Amino acid sequence: MYPYENRYPQAAPAGLIASSADTVAFLRKVYTLFTLSVVAATGGAVAALYAGAETSKMTMVLSNGSSVVVPPLIAFFANHWIIGGLLFLGSVYGTSAVRLKPGINVAALLGMGFISGLVIAPAIWMTQMAATSGTTLTQSPVRDAFLLASAAFLGLTTYALVSRKDFSFLRGFLTMGIWVVLGAILLNIFIGSSAFGLALASAGVLLFGGFILFDTSRMLRRPEERGDAVGAAISLYLSVLNLFLFLLTIFRGGSRNG
Repeated sequence: MYPYENRYPQAAPAGLIASSADTVAFLRKVYTLFTLSVVAATGGAVAALYAGAETSKMTMVLSNGSSVVVPPLIAFFANHWIIGGLLFLGSVYGTSAVRLKPGINVAALLGMGFISGLVIAPAIWMTQMAATSGTTLTQSPVRDAFLLASAAFLGLTTYALVSRKDFSFLRGFLTMGIWVVLGAILLNIFIGSSAFGLALASAGVLLFGGFILFDTSRMLRRPEERGDAVGAAISLYLSVLNLFLFLLTIFRGGSRNG
């Protein structure tokens, strides 16, 4: 779930960093927009998890044979994951298309975050169900995955900002890694291996940790991109979203429960 877009086709010369005042103002705007997108995604996930849950008559049979009542939106996106994926991709590319249009770009970013929350809600719900049966690595896998993703984001971002190292050398590795991970995901759809799923999730965590370093370094070294805070926020959000999802898979034990 990472339609990575090459918005910065050329690497900045080594050591080129904008003035401190401009950099701080730009970073503040980017991280504010990033935070708002996370809040919007949380709202989307909560809406999917709880809207109509008490009156829902939809059920799902879990891998252990038990039947559970499923919230309507969870049932829809779980059974129509292709529609959910297309809806999410459309929201990402639509937001990218209007990212330089004031007002509309922020609204589109929030809409993208909300839609992503709806789409990933089935994975969250299924992980919660797996936790109730004691098959996950921790008792609260969703919470732990979120906290670990947040800690990783803060740690990697702080390191990139404080060290001010140029991580543009990761470009080729990350581009290749995206295609390898996408191919592995498609392969695992057919083989359904928990061990392979865990290995893939571990590789995904490393890959998107690299994207966070790369994106942060890029923000410091592309002063001509100061007018594209929404574009930078999209890149960061997609990196953290995928980092969370791969961590969720790890805490779920790589299983296909549900």
